Amino acid sequence: MKRFVLLLLCLSLLLSLPLARAEAPLTLSTMDPAQDLKITLRQILRAAGDNTREHNHYHTQQGSCTDGTYAYQIMESHTVNKCSLWKYDMSDWSLVKNEYGIEIDHGNDIAYNPKLGKLVVAHNKPNYQRLSLLDPDTFEIEKSVDLPIKMYGVTYCESRDQYVVGISGTYDFAILDADFQQVAFYHGQNTGLVKQGMDCDERYIYFTQNSEDNLINRVQVYDWEGNFINYIRVAAYQEIESMFHVGDELYLAFNAGGGYIFKATLAPDNMAR
Repeated sequence: MKRFVLLLLCLSLLLSLPLARAEAPLTLSTMDPAQDLKITLRQILRAAGDNTREHNHYHTQQGSCTDGTYAYQIMESHTVNKCSLWKYDMSDWSLVKNEYGIEIDHGNDIAYNPKLGKLVVAHNKPNYQRLSLLDPDTFEIEKSVDLPIKMYGVTYCESRDQYVVGISGTYDFAILDADFQQVAFYHGQNTGLVKQGMDCDERYIYFTQNSEDNLINRVQVYDWEGNFINYIRVAAYQEIESMFHVGDELYLAFNAGGGYIFKATLAPDNMAR
């Protein structure tokens, strides 16, 4: 009887203790800029394309973006120097539309402007100064704009109604207004890494970069005043190309004998820098 009473007392004490709260997942919007972070990956899809002789050379992943419902992925052909564009329903990652032979040159980066309802592509080589606006349903190029700067990347922030473009040949970047007029210019940190795509939110601007041997993949983080904030290590050994997000859900695209999209998860990084 005494043992039974003792067990009841112990059980009542355990039940009276506060339950440990599960830690909230780390996100870009809530991250501590001073904290060492890493990104781990889970593969979502691979854009294999078709294997016909006509199209099997469209296999180099370049820019990617989202409109919040659909994801858009550019696959370049080095054979014809044109691109294919792929559209996926993010609810189940089913293919909605794809098209080949789009004349956006290298197609190095792509953004979505919800105020215009258009995709915005940074051509990069050979037309470094060109941005093109595409219809997200038909993939038709509706307008092209040549700027007085050379660009490798583009991203758009709806709340600011501004674009950010990466300046080719440098680690610098410029902020453009809705009419593609430059309103600010900032010098970026020289990392010695290959510059790839861009993304942004209301707080920060993100640049994907990698080493030539792909042993280093990073997301460099800046604020909108041009200050370097931190970098996030990416636990991958493929060529990182671009990134996009929907709310707190983050996705990265890689090139590795085809185009891959991964769901990204932020976690504390215990590796020494």
